Amino acid sequence: MDRKTELMVSLGTAIGLNCIPCFDHIYARAKEVDLAEADIQAVAAIAFKVKNGAAMFIKQAINEVVDTSAEEGAACTCPTEGTCC
Repeated sequence: MDRKTELMVSLGTAIGLNCIPCFDHIYARAKEVDLAEADIQAVAAIAFKVKNGAAMFIKQAINEVVDTSAEEGAACTCPTEGTCC
């Protein structure tokens, strides 16, 4: 595998794992080898499709197991708004 492909896979993985320090580190390496911004944006788009698809499937699986109808539309109960919901 060439270096640019390795970096694109690594960027997608960092995005999928929500690891900002990993993304920042790998992005810096990608810029050193002149990986095009368009390629980085394409990797990000694919990573988000995979991540969002996985989130949709886990939500469906949970809904099949747990009755979530009582919780839909429930207010956030976090001590400070936006800290956990």
